[in-house]
Amino acid sequence: MKKLLAAVTLLLTGCLAAFAGCAPAPGTYSVDASLSCYVAAMGGVEFGAPLMTDTEYNIAEDGTQTLTLYFTKSSVTIYSITCYTFIDPAPTVGETPEEGQPENGTIGYYDGDTVVTEGVTYTLSEDTAPNPAEEEVHYVDSITFPIEEKADTYELTLFINSNVMGVQFTKGGYAATLTVDWDSVTEKEAA
Repeated sequence: MKKLLAAVTLLLTGCLAAFAGCAPAPGTYSVDASLSCYVAAMGGVEFGAPLMTDTEYNIAEDGTQTLTLYFTKSSVTIYSITCYTFIDPAPTVGETPEEGQPENGTIGYYDGDTVVTEGVTYTLSEDTAPNPAEEEVHYVDSITFPIEEKADTYELTLFINSNVMGVQFTKGGYAATLTVDWDSVTEKEAA
């Protein structure tokens, strides 16, 4: 009877913790997420989904939480023209942003209508991709940003470039929306 009571107590404690939204222990976790950077022009093109390869949810010992997004270069075909796409932190070619919009190459997230770049870090690939000026660019292969709370979606700002043209995705323009499935959080396997 004591074993049964202990098992039921353990089960109920785990269920209550799950419903309370308790954060897992400090560590690195896999989480399912998708990035949409959709442009309705040109017959409708999704730039974000093919670029993002993985997502991690990180909890530091002090309770600080971050999301790390991993990227690669990719390609899309627009009217039979192949564009090799990538995230560019320092584009040399691009339209001048409208007043109040982030500068081209800004990597950040939105807190309401404010772009936050503090605490946002990124890494560059050793690999390169060509930009419209035919320069080889070391593209962004990861972005880490802090999260205050778990949300279903986060609005980001970043510059997606290609060998043809590029654009800064923003909340007030072409949106870059990260959707996270928090029910999918699982402990990351040790490498």
